[in-house]
Amino acid sequence: MTGDMLAQLRIKMESLTSQQDGAECCIYRVPNSFRKVRPEAYTPQLISIGPLHHGDERLKDMEQQKLRYFKQFAEREYWKDMKVDIEDLVISIKKKEKRIRASYSENFSEITSRGFIEMIMLDAVFIIEFLMDLYDCEPDSKRVLPMIFDIREDLMLLENQLPFFIIHEIYNNAYRKEKTSIPFLNLATVYLGKYTSSQGVQNTDWDVVGSTHFTDLQRNFMLKGFIERRYIFDRFQLKYNAVMLREAGVKFQVTGDICLLNITFEEGVLKIPRLEIDYCFERLVRNIMALERCCYPFEAYVCSYSKFMDHLINSAEDVGLLVENGIILNSLGDNAAVSNMINKLCETITDTYTLYDDISKKMNTHYENRCNRRKATLKLVYFTNVWRGTATVAAAILLILTLIQTITSVKSVF
Repeated sequence: MTGDMLAQLRIKMESLTSQQDGAECCIYRVPNSFRKVRPEAYTPQLISIGPLHHGDERLKDMEQQKLRYFKQFAEREYWKDMKVDIEDLVISIKKKEKRIRASYSENFSEITSRGFIEMIMLDAVFIIEFLMDLYDCEPDSKRVLPMIFDIREDLMLLENQLPFFIIHEIYNNAYRKEKTSIPFLNLATVYLGKYTSSQGVQNTDWDVVGSTHFTDLQRNFMLKGFIERRYIFDRFQLKYNAVMLREAGVKFQVTGDICLLNITFEEGVLKIPRLEIDYCFERLVRNIMALERCCYPFEAYVCSYSKFMDHLINSAEDVGLLVENGIILNSLGDNAAVSNMINKLCETITDTYTLYDDISKKMNTHYENRCNRRKATLKLVYFTNVWRGTATVAAAILLILTLIQTITSVKSVF
């Protein structure tokens, strides 16, 4: 009995994925605690990439487009001159099959080697051809797929990824002699980089070269220019929302910083880079946060940023204040919708510390200073604009003159 039990344990240990043995795992199933809050944010709506959603009946329609793209890829004229055959690519993927499988948090033993290689090849070629069509064609070209933005959003999902190293290899083999071709990372930067500009096609001198897949690439875009901060583990949580802080004299100032995370608070001024919130923002940020929880638990910078903004924003009035100061660019149009979205981002994050504990401590102290609140109240009530301020001063002068006149009258009587 003991021997059978040990034999079964050995089999189970041998089947462990790279997530457990610390190898190259970088693509994860989103934790249930995240998924239950908003499952559609992590689930592809149009196309399946990789094994985690492979075979989903809802996504079958795009399988034909994968085959069309593969045909387009295989029939390129210059392949004849290069003397490259599709079989060479199959062999290349076969050699890296073990490493590709190790990139996922599950082992997918039910997918045969042949089926796995075919899936990886079709998905990688789809991504390459999709990006090349965007690069080569005019916006109104018929070659560009319909629902381009929906496809792009699906390519950002953590569960919908291929490891970059295999896409790089296929892309480099196919385009290595093309004089007009650009590096794959530059191509991805231009068409899939929400937090970068079109200049990225000429420049990849920032820290995105080590990105493992598209979700990781998006995280690195968000961290571009990040002024490194350290967790101080003091657990100083921001107690007061934006409207309350304004009532204590805090000024809100938008900065031109390229990194969203570079927040500062000095001399009563909270400086925050502009945050653009549109219909794809939540989906993208949720997947980056899920990646951080799985892969970067001690470098969960985007999670920290989201938690700080959650503390700063409690209501539509807080959003309105930040919009008024240019800190939030609200493409949703509804301040209440933005507030609700921000407040739900961190529902499943139990950590009470953030990168901004030192800033939170300063802001709490500023609010709790009665002198700051009194000065701010005086300014908000009596000096909100030039006209009210002028009226306040005029009323004060009139009151003083009346008082002087009264005193003079009293003196004359005596």
